[in-house]
Amino acid sequence: MASITIEGALPDTLPVREDGTGYPFALAWEDKAVLAESRTELTAELIEGYAELPETEEGDTEALYARYRTSVQIANTLQQVLAANATEEGTFDPSLQSEDVLTAIFTDRAEKIDEIAEWANTDVPLVLVATEYAPYGTAPKPTGNVLWVDPFTETTFLDTLSEIGIIELIVNDN
Repeated sequence: MASITIEGALPDTLPVREDGTGYPFALAWEDKAVLAESRTELTAELIEGYAELPETEEGDTEALYARYRTSVQIANTLQQVLAANATEEGTFDPSLQSEDVLTAIFTDRAEKIDEIAEWANTDVPLVLVATEYAPYGTAPKPTGNVLWVDPFTETTFLDTLSEIGIIELIVNDN
């Protein structure tokens, strides 16, 4: 398998595989794009050391932990950015929020937060890691203004990163 990395602006004509067909997957973020044969290759572009994980049951477990750790980092960072942006825009004032709201927003996503049935705060979405909640975990999944990062599989990981705007994922079904 091989992937192609394009730095900067995309060319008018994208590179193709040796057989002349387009790559089945593409990932774009910041000023970089990657064309790849698999979601594994795309995930390896986002997680250092991912490509070196063995293709064994133990490697699959290590890959899940790597995606989880990265999901926690992304959720923590995005949560802080969303709170800071809302504060700058004047739509969110931490000094006027309850302790429960502040705890939910500012708790590290590697730590358990109290169960939240519904996140009704419209100013700052709550960013959570899906594997801590049903159906993966025992805690009920909160509803409302929640953004999810799901590291369970490479597919759910990349799809949710695309849904929350961290990356642009293109899947060529042809």
